[in-house]
Amino acid sequence: MDERLKRAAKTGNLDALYSFIHHDANVFKRIDKMEFVDTPLHVAAVAGNTGFAIEMMNLKPPFARKLNPDGDLHHVALDENYIHLLSRVLNTCPDCIFDLTVRRQTALHIAAESNNFEAFKAMLEWIQSAFEDNKSMRSKILNFQDKDSNTVLHLAASINHPQMIKLLIECGEVDKNKINDRGFTAMDVLQRQTVADNTESVNILSSNPLTFQKLSKFKLLRDEIKEMRDKTMAVLLFVFSLVLTMTYQGVLRPPGSISQGDATESASSNHREGKSVMKVSSFLLFYIPNGAAFIISWVMTLLRLESVAKSIMSFLSPIYLMVCFCSGVALSTIAPSTTLGLVIFCTTVIIYYSLRFIWSGHHHRFRKN
Repeated sequence: MDERLKRAAKTGNLDALYSFIHHDANVFKRIDKMEFVDTPLHVAAVAGNTGFAIEMMNLKPPFARKLNPDGDLHHVALDENYIHLLSRVLNTCPDCIFDLTVRRQTALHIAAESNNFEAFKAMLEWIQSAFEDNKSMRSKILNFQDKDSNTVLHLAASINHPQMIKLLIECGEVDKNKINDRGFTAMDVLQRQTVADNTESVNILSSNPLTFQKLSKFKLLRDEIKEMRDKTMAVLLFVFSLVLTMTYQGVLRPPGSISQGDATESASSNHREGKSVMKVSSFLLFYIPNGAAFIISWVMTLLRLESVAKSIMSFLSPIYLMVCFCSGVALSTIAPSTTLGLVIFCTTVIIYYSLRFIWSGHHHRFRKN
């Protein structure tokens, strides 16, 4: 490669690049014909010139797969200093994810083996997004075995990396029972380690993938809320607060009002006093959707508040928990039958303590992080 072009790539000088192209329009064609070569894209990536590297991928997308003497750009980009280029390379050349080294390892294998978590996470997220509607393709990539028949999960287990293992298990398509050439599953590889404490990794690997998938979806929802613009979040907070008020008001003022009792009857006979005048079927038909709307709005409001008022969430969350509990108690009080009231009360207590446990655990992890 011409020294002037190499210098432009090292310094990120786009003006020099286009000036060179103006004088030699076939320069990229000649570089592309060479089997192993440092392209301007390689040079820019190593030098950390993101803008220049992106411009090169726009001008000459095949350079993203071009091999240099040390390997292709995909593997160069696995360096923690160049993670910002990784998704761009994959978007420009999706087939790069299937490129193999002489050891039949994909870039995902290399990231796991070299303990490069950021690159590993970025590629995994890209795979989930790019092949969202193609489960068989996701399975093929995530369960691909190298020349020693090790999957990515085997390699993550070999370095005892709980976060990598968790991300793989969350995918759902990862086969935990794949065996390598030595006859070991990922769990076998993990349990044979004696240097470090592998308890966390073992617990994650032996857990149910569906549990992590549900938690992962909740985390994605929370992250999406955090990334919303302030105006959007303000509107959402207003809407959910309005829904909370309306559903709570539905408990305080039930349709058809409540029975006032009969002054001519004895106190023991007025068992319907303070109860909803609705039939049990109508009561359930109205309050099941009402309760669902209340809980959903309650959770969404807390998530919204968490993104803007983390420092006072320890004070806000107990207040919201008590509001939720009071709503359930009020609903059990006005239930048209004693049995239904008891069922609603027990359900309220279970929901209250479940939410309290989940929220306290969530904030414990937040403080820990």
